[in-house]
Amino acid sequence: MTMAQLGILIPLGSLVLVGFIIWMGVQKEMQARSLLHKEIMSAIEKGVDVPLAGSGTAPLDYLRKGIIWAVIGLLIIIGFMFEGEFGAAGLLGSIPLAIGLGNITYYKFTLNQENQ
Repeated sequence: MTMAQLGILIPLGSLVLVGFIIWMGVQKEMQARSLLHKEIMSAIEKGVDVPLAGSGTAPLDYLRKGIIWAVIGLLIIIGFMFEGEFGAAGLLGSIPLAIGLGNITYYKFTLNQENQ
């Protein structure tokens, strides 16, 4: 196998892996929804009042996602700053950092709303 073939094989393999991970996530979500649907239908058949389902995301999920996005943004900024690309560091790193800070802020806001 030549270096050119290996150079094509690595990105192709990573795309297949990412596609597989996404497919597995979708399958897991579909199975969870199917189980929820069966549970709701059996409760309705028994005559039990079923409360409306919420959004399905807990405030702690926003904190987790916020920390992950903020760390990714900081790592991008630090990585580009080590290379001397200060413009790219500010441009590319600020986007995930802002998403992370927004999620953390939303987490704090929902905690204050629940406490009141």
